[in-house]
Amino acid sequence: MKFLSLFILLFFSWTILAQTVDTNFVDGRIYVKVKDQDPMDLSSYSGGVPLLDQMMTDFGISNMAHAFTTQTTAMQKVYRIEFSDIASVDALVSDFSSLSFVEYAEKAPLFYTTFTPNDYSSFNQYSLDVVNAEGAWDIEKGGAGITVAIIDNGVLTTHEDLSANIWENTGEVPNNGFDDDFNGYTDDVNGYDVADGDNDANPPSNGQVPFVHGTHCAGIAAARTNNGVGVASIGYDLKIIPVKCTEDNTEGNTLSSAYAGVDYALTVGADIISMSFGSSSGFLTWDILVNQAQMQGTFLVAAAGNDNTTEEFFPAAYPYVFSVGATDQNDKRASFSNYGSTIDVMAPGVSIRSTFFQSNSEYGNLSGTSMACPLVAGLAGLILSYDSSISVSDLKNFLRNGCDNIDAQNPNDVGQIGAGRINAQKSMQLAAGLEIGDIDEEDFAIELFPNPAQEKLRLRANQDLPEVSNISFIDLSGRQVKMTQLGIAFSGTTFTIDITDLSPGAYFFEYSIGDFRDLRRFIKE
Repeated sequence: MKFLSLFILLFFSWTILAQTVDTNFVDGRIYVKVKDQDPMDLSSYSGGVPLLDQMMTDFGISNMAHAFTTQTTAMQKVYRIEFSDIASVDALVSDFSSLSFVEYAEKAPLFYTTFTPNDYSSFNQYSLDVVNAEGAWDIEKGGAGITVAIIDNGVLTTHEDLSANIWENTGEVPNNGFDDDFNGYTDDVNGYDVADGDNDANPPSNGQVPFVHGTHCAGIAAARTNNGVGVASIGYDLKIIPVKCTEDNTEGNTLSSAYAGVDYALTVGADIISMSFGSSSGFLTWDILVNQAQMQGTFLVAAAGNDNTTEEFFPAAYPYVFSVGATDQNDKRASFSNYGSTIDVMAPGVSIRSTFFQSNSEYGNLSGTSMACPLVAGLAGLILSYDSSISVSDLKNFLRNGCDNIDAQNPNDVGQIGAGRINAQKSMQLAAGLEIGDIDEEDFAIELFPNPAQEKLRLRANQDLPEVSNISFIDLSGRQVKMTQLGIAFSGTTFTIDITDLSPGAYFFEYSIGDFRDLRRFIKE
């Protein structure tokens, strides 16, 4: 615990030691974009442009390579330039920008993880209760091959609560030393380490405390749920694509290869890309990546930042990227969370319990918009599991329109905390085409049994109900196929409904009284 406290105090000083020129940029690296119509290929350049030849000598340029594997014109025109005269980076950017075939040149941003570790102790998972995850799971429990890429500093793929949900690249033969699926990455069976250039996406075994970040985020989004182990996740049975963007020989709190990480996720076709990192500046290379994600229909979600400011934080501030701020147990904006006009939604991000990385059975709490981000990513995956054809635009609307209004808890932040705090049940109901009533916030529960049922469906409530309550049966298209009324009040007793007139299949059972609605899913055999 003493070491962890020391980490908090030295969080930024470690990075200062690592980056000798500017703590916001990667030493010895820049990105250059060649104009789309120009035939210049810097990756195979062998001389002939006098200024460039002189630059290679003066700045110690050692490598000019394609920055991305994604095979589109814009992506293939971006190059990663590596050089030894790191103190002259501004001059190198200026010289590249002056070349006639160059569209832009810019420094390589160093992205910071957006979390504040607080303790290793046990803590309940209040966040799932707050967002009504159980209500969402009554409609859908995740799966259907939906993938969430965790762009971070590594994911412990052998963790007892993650291993069953780690994505498998079936096009790759494990450890044969070949790129079997020709995607540009050798042996990427369970993700990739784009920072060190190998197929081990795990944090280093002797890694320092900050390396917990990616494993923790992965657990929030998609730890295995209902397995009697560890923690539950909003995403339940989603698949995690681990993408490691931090070198093993660093302290672990920065991502030097985030661009390459997003590129990898796009290459393997991730449905959702979760980005719990950022910086205070936007970059032109981000524009190209975000545009590619938009063309592919990939949902990008990012942490809004931990600086308690309305200043823009990237990549979250890009219009296409879904920006997530953090709230606490009482729906108040977390004291550290950014806010402002670029925020899309808020989600719990204080003392969030999830998976840790120093053993296969370790768990703990972290706080930050880093924790709020994968919660939204997991909910997005849950929605896509229900219907994978949902567009990114509709997905964003379901997430926003399902939010609970928390203006009363945040009177000083009205208009600056997005659509409110996510409500998983409401968003799932929207995705299912069901009407949302005013959900009672009391501890209401109703049981259906047996499930699956054949001729009779029995229900039991945990509290007294009004004299007349409505029961609806809705098919998966959202069409009401049967309706009845309970003419008596009951509590802790059973009530039986004849369902012999329903055809075999999956249905939603909806209990309603006035504006209150409670939804459950069941199977008629």
